[in-house]
Amino acid sequence: MAREKPQERAFAAVAAGLLAVIFCAACGAKLFSVGSVPFPAPKPVFVDERGQPQSGLPDSSETFLLIFLDYVWCPPCADAWKAVREASRDIPSGTLRVYRVLFDRERLLGREGTSEAAPLRPASLADAGTLPVTTVLALPGPFRERYGPEQAPLLLLTDRGGKVLKKWTGASPSLSAAIVSEIKRLSSSPPLPET
Repeated sequence: MAREKPQERAFAAVAAGLLAVIFCAACGAKLFSVGSVPFPAPKPVFVDERGQPQSGLPDSSETFLLIFLDYVWCPPCADAWKAVREASRDIPSGTLRVYRVLFDRERLLGREGTSEAAPLRPASLADAGTLPVTTVLALPGPFRERYGPEQAPLLLLTDRGGKVLKKWTGASPSLSAAIVSEIKRLSSSPPLPET
Protein backbone atom coordinates (compact mmCIF):
# COMPACT_ATOMS: atom_id res chain seq x y z
CA MET A 1 0.00 0.00 0.00
CA ALA A 2 1.47 3.34 -1.04
CA ARG A 3 1.86 6.07 1.57
CA GLU A 4 -0.34 9.11 1.19
CA LYS A 5 1.52 12.37 0.63
CA PRO A 6 0.76 15.27 3.01
CA GLN A 7 -0.48 17.40 0.09
CA GLU A 8 -2.91 14.69 -1.01
CA ARG A 9 -4.13 14.32 2.55
CA ALA A 10 -4.72 18.07 2.94
CA PHE A 11 -6.53 18.19 -0.41
CA ALA A 12 -8.71 15.23 0.59
CA ALA A 13 -9.56 16.89 3.92
CA VAL A 14 -10.52 20.17 2.23
CA ALA A 15 -12.58 18.38 -0.43
CA ALA A 16 -14.34 16.31 2.22
CA GLY A 17 -15.09 19.44 4.25
CA LEU A 18 -16.57 21.16 1.21
CA LEU A 19 -18.74 18.14 0.47
CA ALA A 20 -19.96 18.12 4.04
CA VAL A 21 -20.92 21.79 3.75
CA ILE A 22 -22.79 21.13 0.51
CA PHE A 23 -24.68 18.17 1.95
CA CYS A 24 -25.58 20.09 5.13
CA ALA A 25 -26.62 23.29 3.33
CA ALA A 26 -30.30 22.85 4.17
CA CYS A 27 -29.68 22.15 7.84
CA GLY A 28 -30.21 24.85 10.42
CA ALA A 29 -29.39 25.37 14.04
CA LYS A 30 -31.55 23.41 16.47
CA LEU A 31 -32.11 25.95 19.23
CA PHE A 32 -31.88 29.32 17.52
CA SER A 33 -35.54 29.89 16.69
CA VAL A 34 -37.12 33.33 16.70
CA GLY A 35 -38.45 34.05 20.19
CA SER A 36 -35.95 31.79 21.94
CA VAL A 37 -33.30 32.99 24.39
CA PRO A 38 -30.30 30.74 23.63
CA PHE A 39 -27.81 32.43 25.97
CA PRO A 40 -26.89 31.95 28.71
CA ALA A 41 -26.75 28.21 28.14
CA PRO A 42 -27.20 25.73 31.01
CA LYS A 43 -23.50 24.78 30.69
CA PRO A 44 -20.51 26.77 29.41
CA VAL A 45 -20.35 26.98 25.61
CA PHE A 46 -17.74 29.79 25.26
CA VAL A 47 -14.37 30.72 26.65
CA ASP A 48 -13.53 34.33 27.48
CA GLU A 49 -10.29 36.17 26.71
CA ARG A 50 -8.71 34.64 29.85
CA GLY A 51 -9.66 31.11 28.73
CA GLN A 52 -12.39 30.77 31.37
CA PRO A 53 -15.54 28.81 30.40
CA GLN A 54 -18.67 30.97 30.05
CA SER A 55 -22.33 30.13 29.44
CA GLY A 56 -23.28 33.52 27.98
CA LEU A 57 -21.99 36.42 25.96
CA PRO A 58 -20.28 39.43 27.56
CA ASP A 59 -22.61 42.29 28.54
CA SER A 60 -23.34 45.07 26.08
CA SER A 61 -24.98 48.48 26.33
CA GLU A 62 -26.27 48.43 22.75
CA THR A 63 -30.01 47.97 22.16
CA PHE A 64 -29.56 45.06 19.75
CA LEU A 65 -26.99 42.31 19.33
CA LEU A 66 -26.04 40.59 16.09
CA ILE A 67 -24.61 37.17 16.87
CA PHE A 68 -22.55 35.94 13.91
CA LEU A 69 -21.56 32.26 13.88
CA ASP A 70 -18.37 32.44 11.84
CA TYR A 71 -16.10 29.72 10.52
CA VAL A 72 -12.58 30.35 9.22
CA TRP A 73 -13.10 28.04 6.24
CA CYS A 74 -16.44 29.55 5.16
CA PRO A 75 -16.45 31.67 1.93
CA PRO A 76 -20.12 32.76 2.43
CA CYS A 77 -19.09 34.10 5.87
CA ALA A 78 -16.84 36.63 4.10
CA ASP A 79 -19.84 37.73 2.02
CA ALA A 80 -21.95 38.09 5.18
CA TRP A 81 -19.20 40.24 6.78
CA LYS A 82 -19.33 42.48 3.70
CA ALA A 83 -23.11 42.81 4.19
CA VAL A 84 -22.61 43.74 7.88
CA ARG A 85 -20.02 46.39 6.88
CA GLU A 86 -22.43 47.84 4.33
CA ALA A 87 -25.29 47.81 6.87
CA SER A 88 -23.13 49.64 9.42
CA ARG A 89 -23.34 52.81 7.32
CA ASP A 90 -27.10 53.05 7.98
CA ILE A 91 -27.23 51.90 11.61
CA PRO A 92 -26.95 54.64 14.27
CA SER A 93 -24.04 54.44 16.69
CA GLY A 94 -24.90 52.69 19.96
CA THR A 95 -27.72 50.65 18.40
CA LEU A 96 -26.01 47.35 17.48
CA ARG A 97 -23.06 45.30 18.73
CA VAL A 98 -21.76 42.35 16.71
CA TYR A 99 -20.71 39.21 18.57
CA ARG A 100 -18.46 37.06 16.41
CA VAL A 101 -18.65 33.44 17.56
CA LEU A 102 -15.55 31.64 16.28
CA PHE A 103 -14.84 27.95 16.40
CA ASP A 104 -11.29 26.82 17.09
CA ARG A 105 -11.95 23.40 15.58
CA GLU A 106 -13.25 22.32 12.20
CA ARG A 107 -15.03 19.11 11.35
CA LEU A 108 -13.32 17.16 8.60
CA LEU A 109 -14.81 14.24 6.72
CA GLY A 110 -12.27 11.63 5.72
CA ARG A 111 -12.03 7.95 4.92
CA GLU A 112 -12.08 7.12 8.62
CA GLY A 113 -15.19 9.24 9.25
CA THR A 114 -15.63 12.66 10.80
CA SER A 115 -12.87 14.17 12.90
CA GLU A 116 -12.01 17.56 14.35
CA ALA A 117 -8.86 19.48 13.53
CA ALA A 118 -7.39 22.90 14.09
CA PRO A 119 -8.46 25.40 11.41
CA LEU A 120 -6.43 25.14 8.22
CA ARG A 121 -5.87 28.90 8.26
CA PRO A 122 -5.95 31.54 11.01
CA ALA A 123 -9.05 33.66 11.57
CA SER A 124 -8.96 37.07 9.95
CA LEU A 125 -9.89 40.19 11.86
CA ALA A 126 -13.60 40.93 11.90
CA ASP A 127 -14.51 44.08 10.00
CA ALA A 128 -18.03 45.26 10.74
CA GLY A 129 -17.50 48.81 9.51
CA THR A 130 -18.49 51.28 12.23
CA LEU A 131 -20.13 48.63 14.45
CA PRO A 132 -18.31 47.39 17.55
CA VAL A 133 -17.32 43.72 17.43
CA THR A 134 -16.72 41.36 20.34
CA THR A 135 -15.17 38.02 19.40
CA VAL A 136 -15.84 34.97 21.54
CA LEU A 137 -14.51 31.45 21.08
CA ALA A 138 -17.03 28.63 21.14
CA LEU A 139 -16.24 25.37 22.87
CA PRO A 140 -16.84 23.11 19.87
CA GLY A 141 -18.20 20.02 21.62
CA PRO A 142 -20.56 21.71 24.11
CA PHE A 143 -21.66 24.36 21.59
CA ARG A 144 -22.50 21.80 18.89
CA GLU A 145 -24.14 19.50 21.42
CA ARG A 146 -26.37 22.30 22.69
CA TYR A 147 -27.14 24.18 19.46
CA GLY A 148 -26.22 21.93 16.54
CA PRO A 149 -25.40 24.62 13.96
CA GLU A 150 -24.83 22.91 10.64
CA GLN A 151 -24.76 25.79 8.20
CA ALA A 152 -22.71 28.93 8.02
CA PRO A 153 -22.97 31.78 8.25
CA LEU A 154 -25.73 32.06 10.80
CA LEU A 155 -26.70 35.52 12.07
CA LEU A 156 -29.06 36.10 14.97
CA LEU A 157 -30.47 39.51 15.79
CA THR A 158 -31.37 39.63 19.47
CA ASP A 159 -32.48 42.20 21.99
CA ARG A 160 -30.19 43.10 24.90
CA GLY A 161 -31.79 40.29 26.93
CA GLY A 162 -30.80 37.73 24.30
CA LYS A 163 -34.23 37.02 22.79
CA VAL A 164 -33.87 36.08 19.11
CA LEU A 165 -35.81 38.60 17.03
CA LYS A 166 -34.63 37.57 13.55
CA LYS A 167 -32.45 34.83 12.07
CA TRP A 168 -30.56 34.81 8.77
CA THR A 169 -28.92 31.68 7.41
CA GLY A 170 -26.40 31.96 4.60
CA ALA A 171 -25.31 35.03 2.69
CA SER A 172 -27.37 36.81 0.07
CA PRO A 173 -27.14 40.04 -1.91
CA SER A 174 -30.05 41.43 0.13
CA LEU A 175 -28.58 40.65 3.57
CA SER A 176 -27.30 44.18 4.22
CA ALA A 177 -30.66 45.75 3.40
CA ALA A 178 -32.47 43.11 5.46
CA ILE A 179 -30.35 43.85 8.55
CA VAL A 180 -30.88 47.62 8.23
CA SER A 181 -34.60 47.18 7.58
CA GLU A 182 -35.06 44.95 10.62
CA ILE A 183 -33.10 47.31 12.92
CA LYS A 184 -35.16 50.28 11.71
CA ARG A 185 -38.43 48.37 12.09
CA LEU A 186 -37.60 47.23 15.61
CA SER A 187 -36.26 50.66 16.61
CA SER A 188 -39.52 52.33 15.59
CA SER A 189 -41.69 49.69 17.29
CA PRO A 190 -42.90 50.09 20.87
CA PRO A 191 -40.56 48.46 23.41
CA LEU A 192 -40.80 44.70 23.55
CA PRO A 193 -42.40 43.25 26.70
CA GLU A 194 -39.99 41.75 29.20
CA THR A 195 -39.99 37.95 29.26
